[in-house]
Amino acid sequence: MQLAARNLLGLFVLSVLWPVQALALTGEEAREAVRRFIEAWNTREPAAFAATLQYPHVRPTADFDGRVFADAATYAAAIDFDQVLATGWDRTLLDSATVVQAGKGQAHVAGRYTRLRADGSAIWSNQITYVVAEKDGSIGIQARLAAGLDDLSESDREANAAAAVAAVESYLAAFNARDEVAMTDAMQFPHVRVGRGGVRTWSSGAEYRDTFDFDSFAERLGWEHSEADSMEPVQVGARGVNVAVRITRYAASDVKIHSFDTVYLVTELDGQWGIKAGASVAPSP
Repeated sequence: MQLAARNLLGLFVLSVLWPVQALALTGEEAREAVRRFIEAWNTREPAAFAATLQYPHVRPTADFDGRVFADAATYAAAIDFDQVLATGWDRTLLDSATVVQAGKGQAHVAGRYTRLRADGSAIWSNQITYVVAEKDGSIGIQARLAAGLDDLSESDREANAAAAVAAVESYLAAFNARDEVAMTDAMQFPHVRVGRGGVRTWSSGAEYRDTFDFDSFAERLGWEHSEADSMEPVQVGARGVNVAVRITRYAASDVKIHSFDTVYLVTELDGQWGIKAGASVAPSP
């Protein structure tokens, strides 16, 4: 799928610097981080579970309230295993973990897990894209983008996937037109972005527009346009879809600047689909 698009990743370059020493994560390293996360959850020890994450940590959903966890102690204090146990939960099984994007210091793993009762019967299954990040020599989960429960009919799955892709296309088209209002109309708020070891949130479209400057972004990179080389809904839920996008930026005369991967969590609110969160891997030449 080819799309002319303006892209927001430049905002991250201004606000959160990528560690110079960051190395590309391997698929096995990223999957192992997710496995450690699930194993720690099954210990029912909040401190052990919180230790598998990177901070600041965020877990966007369709109903995301904007909360970001600053450190492990804050996260551990928020975990209530009694509430989880009251659902009949005994343990969680990681059904699958597929690396969909990977690069400098970050990888995106599309995972599916099932919560089980003591007799092995399923309570429900959930779909998450885990943003795995390397910082200061450690590898952990920086964010969890929740597509939601895996219980859709095929027709609903196709409809939600199409609605999510259309929202991303609208967002990218707004960048192409440098239309800030149309850009934020294609988003949901509070909104979160993850990248370069950091997390940033915005409470409203007005706040978001106040922090973005198309002209300075274009001037700094020598950027003229971008193209979305591919776009794929990798996880589809009732109110959330994770869409993996590959984007290449160009200067004038179609001179390539760099390419990068982004996963967008697109969610539904009052019948409207929009981008709730995004996570981007560092650009490559």
